[in-house]
Amino acid sequence: MDKTIRFRAATPADARAIAELVDMSSEGVARIEWTAGAEESPGTSPLEIGARTYAGESGDYSYRNCVLAEVAGEVAGMLLTFAMPPADPVNRAVAPPFDGSDVFATYKYLEAPDTWYICGVALYPEYRNRGIGGQLLDIACRQAREHGYRQISLVTFEENRGAVRLYRRLGYREIARAPIVPHPLIRSSGDALLMVAEV
Repeated sequence: MDKTIRFRAATPADARAIAELVDMSSEGVARIEWTAGAEESPGTSPLEIGARTYAGESGDYSYRNCVLAEVAGEVAGMLLTFAMPPADPVNRAVAPPFDGSDVFATYKYLEAPDTWYICGVALYPEYRNRGIGGQLLDIACRQAREHGYRQISLVTFEENRGAVRLYRRLGYREIARAPIVPHPLIRSSGDALLMVAEV
């Protein structure tokens, strides 16, 4: 059986797999919005709402911003990246206040302006510990350089110690943290970390 790892641009047909992998990488955060969408569309599951989002042609949350890893023709993992805009020059010195009543406050607060942002990287469990995640992160660095960015950023969960160790080994450093606002769909607690690396 061919175990060759192949990386390719995603297509609209990959939207379901992308949504599954985004759900994994976000520890359930993405599912909060999808659940709200499903409540407005009876008979539709949150994952179907996520798939519809990623089947879209525009915006940050589109298949167009995803690279997939395949093993023997099966989707093994996903990388979702896009550009973080420069800071607002008027409010450059003013950090956004942290609003602990907003479940999304953590992720709005932990942004590194003017960086290439890894919004999500995830592998299905059976494909982990094969070096595929590191190769996807290398692709993200290459994208950053191609788009003219000198830094790359990501948000990870402190509880995910394996991921934090990997990012540190690859040169990422923590520059900020914020508490995860508890929610029944979020599978992590403690702090989320904003990490940045030079490319």
